[in-house]
Amino acid sequence: MRFAVVRTLQYNKSMYVLVIKQLAIMILLALCGFGVTKAFAFGQKEQQFVSKILIYFINPCLLVSRFNMDFDAEKLRNLGIVFVIALVVHVAMILIAELSYRRAGAEDFSIDKLSVVFTNCAFIGIPLIDGVFPGSNGIFYLLAFIVLFNIFLWSYGYRSVCGKINFLQIIKNPNIIALLAGMLLFCAPLRLPELIASPLRMIASMNTAMAMFLLGMLFANFHGYNRSYIKKTAKLCMLRFVITGVVTLAIVYAAFRIFSGIQDIRLMCYVVYIAALCPVGMSVSSFAVLFNKDESYSGLLVLVTSALSVVALPLAVALAERLF
Repeated sequence: MRFAVVRTLQYNKSMYVLVIKQLAIMILLALCGFGVTKAFAFGQKEQQFVSKILIYFINPCLLVSRFNMDFDAEKLRNLGIVFVIALVVHVAMILIAELSYRRAGAEDFSIDKLSVVFTNCAFIGIPLIDGVFPGSNGIFYLLAFIVLFNIFLWSYGYRSVCGKINFLQIIKNPNIIALLAGMLLFCAPLRLPELIASPLRMIASMNTAMAMFLLGMLFANFHGYNRSYIKKTAKLCMLRFVITGVVTLAIVYAAFRIFSGIQDIRLMCYVVYIAALCPVGMSVSSFAVLFNKDESYSGLLVLVTSALSVVALPLAVALAERLF
């Protein structure tokens, strides 16, 4: 028991330090984007270029690169279980978003809905899970959440901002193609040659820097202060960290009980829980730029929820430790 308590404190402390470190890195990268944008007077055209590079090129390379590993039947089974848990969590978050933001007249809540559902599960989630559970299969299990993230982003997310679902566009999307290619690669008895794998890793490593650079560009082109942002941001933070947090905790605890015989089930539940409680994802800001939504508001949500996650994530894990 004493060992478990000490281990819990170590997890929470390391997570707290990691979140602060990642937040500091994010702020520095965003400041670079802010400074360059101001210095060279970058505008809407440059923002869309960076956003398209990030979503349609860097992200797909990241997905394929993460699946480039040796096949393991037990890992694949566990990945399927994480996939199911993550699916339930995403559906729950979508229901929360839809019930919380019902269309009122001409007001557009698409960015708010996306901010409830889509988290920064890659930039914040990967270093957190790797740091809190070093040497484990945590990052591999996180891929199941990232897979669901991309599927829902290009179906539910696309429909939210465009008002319709273009199935042909989804199938042709580089991210969906990359997911399918990555899964096939993992299941196949081979790995990519280093000549291909090395450039993929290099491009994938650009994901964080480019995403934060884009955030800095959005703030550099911030168009005035809007009082409505305060109330809307407060509501979103309540939904993201409190409502979604409680619902997600209930789901992963139920999964923990149902799949109690699985050796890695505790780790698998924590991976989903942490990924679901990460701050608003940069994909929301990218969508705002690509589809001409409120870019300043989307960037504000990313920044505020990232700052709050320094406190919210360690507290959430401390609560989960009492149940698991």
